[in-house]
This record gives sequence, structure tokens and C-alpha cells, in this order.
Amino acid sequence: MRSMRWQGRRKEKKVDWERKNVNGMLLVFDMRQTRSPLQCMVGLSSRPIHTIYSLVNNPAVGLSACKVLTASSIGPCVWNTGCARERPFLVPGLENQGICMSLAYSPSSDDIVASYRPKILTSNGATSSQSSPSSSVLNQGTVGSLVHVRRVAGSFYFKLGSIPANVSHVQMTKSTIINIENCHPIFAYGDEVTHGLSLRALPTLTVSQNLKPHHLPILDVKYAHSQGLGLLGCISKDKLQLFSPKVL
Repeated sequence: MRSMRWQGRRKEKKVDWERKNVNGMLLVFDMRQTRSPLQCMVGLSSRPIHTIYSLVNNPAVGLSACKVLTASSIGPCVWNTGCARERPFLVPGLENQGICMSLAYSPSSDDIVASYRPKILTSNGATSSQSSPSSSVLNQGTVGSLVHVRRVAGSFYFKLGSIPANVSHVQMTKSTIINIENCHPIFAYGDEVTHGLSLRALPTLTVSQNLKPHHLPILDVKYAHSQGLGLLGCISKDKLQLFSPKVL
């Protein structure tokens, strides 16, 4: 396997983030007619869905129904949009991990990495997915976990590993999985303590590289590949950074 380092440049950019309240339902639309949904599917809870991926079907096992991978605070769920009456199910191996605040999926390798923060115990003994830490505590983040699962043959899920990681107390941040030819898949996410972009090799989740930090926490991470050029981007409230791989 080739080893790679990432070198980058930055652009200053301000972004506005809007939080919308929904009831945890999954709405399926025909893009040719979006006036009303084709299906309204009820989830496992009323928690808002914060991430959606279309799962790639495997023709070898004869899967024809469209399946969707989503994530809310209860964890990653798989939906069969071909059957509106069929309830979604939590991805096996990811039950009772905490509050799911980020989900990354790679269609080419069927790798799934979910990020969790601990549940907050309220004064009456109940658990909550929300907290209101002071600004000083917020900057320090909290110790959560990264859990790696792989989908095999389209319908089977295997938990491959779990490690502790610095995550946000309250923000639903984004992460991504990078697939580069002749290299192990790489999971990229923002470390809440260092405010840097952390790259971890899959399936071991060992640190591959820590990229130059921001002044504020990283909110979103994206990777794009076109005509032989790969770009990895991350954004905070005041900065956009772009990185390109360099083969060593």
C-alpha cells in the first residue's frame, strides 16, 4: 500500500448554519415531481435525522429494493424504501453506543463509521441527548467513540472496531471516508480538542495524519475526486481548508 501525506491551503469563508426541527420521518420524493412525497416513512423515534446515504445494491445477491442509511441521535438506521410498511432497523453492533452525532459511509468499500458522544444524565436520573456546557468546557470537547462497521453482501453488518475520540458536546458535525486507489480507506473527522483534521486508516482506526488545526471546531468534512485529482476539504465557522494528497 502506498503511504500518503496531505498538504493544504486555506480560504477564509463565513457560513451560516440553520437548525431545522423535524419529527424523525423519512420522506421519499420523485425528483421529476417534488410537490409531494411518494412515501412518508415512520422512524424508530422522533429524533431528527441528520445524515442520509443511499446504500449501493449488490447485483450478485439480487437486491433490487432501494435501501437508505440514515443517522439520528439514536444511531444509524437502514430503511427499505420499497416497502413503506417495513420499519427501519438499527445497524447491528451499533446499539446503545451513546448519542450518534456523525455518520460516514463509503459506497465503494461499504465501510461505515459512526461517531458517538456520551449520554447526559439529568438531575432526575433520565438521559438526554442535549447539554448546555459553558464556553470553556465546550472548547475542550468530550471523550466519545468512533465505531467502524462494514456491510458485506448487501445485508450483513460486521463491527470491526471501536476507539475513543475527542468529540463535540452538542454539535452534529460531519465526517467522511476517503477511498484512494492502492491505499487503505481513510476516515477523516474534526478533533474537537485540537480543532485539527484527524485522518485514521481503516479498519484499524490508527492515526494516519493530523492536519493543521483551525481556531474553531471543524463543522464539516468533504472529499472529492475528479480526473486523477483528489481534494479533501474541511470548514469551521471562519475558515475553509483544502488539502491534496502527496504520494511518498
